[in-house]
Amino acid sequence: MGDTRIHTGAPRRRELTRSIYREARTAATRQALVDQAVAARLGIGSTDLLCLGVLDHAGPVTAGRLAELTGLTTGAVTGVVDRLEQAGFARRAKDPDDRRKVIIHPQDAQRERTGELYTPVLDALDAWCAAHTEEELETVLDYLRSFSGSLPGLAEGLRQRKV
Repeated sequence: MGDTRIHTGAPRRRELTRSIYREARTAATRQALVDQAVAARLGIGSTDLLCLGVLDHAGPVTAGRLAELTGLTTGAVTGVVDRLEQAGFARRAKDPDDRRKVIIHPQDAQRERTGELYTPVLDALDAWCAAHTEEELETVLDYLRSFSGSLPGLAEGLRQRKV
């Protein structure tokens, strides 16, 4: 049977799908540029900010888990955590259940500072959302949740793939 995607025989649907992908990539690239600017204002690197974002979403995690979530090596994560700790964005603590492990905790005061830098982004999003119905916003939210939910598995598959 082969490819069973809906676009078969529907050129307009395929065109729309590809356009959505291009726009999503453009938005992701532009968000990455905003993130670079935020990282620079905070005095940390883009990878450091990425890890800080993972800590904000995942909560305190071991360095090994942070490496898994980001696809970074454990050595790279050690460097990131060193820099985040030095800049006051994170702290290390011994795992109470396993003293051999270290848990990385985000620091709330710095989270507020980071949030302030993203205020213009949230203001722009609020303005965009104001021009759309709740039904439209629910459709966008559904897309973002379902599509972004598939991306970690895809990234892992790419990391495991033989070149």
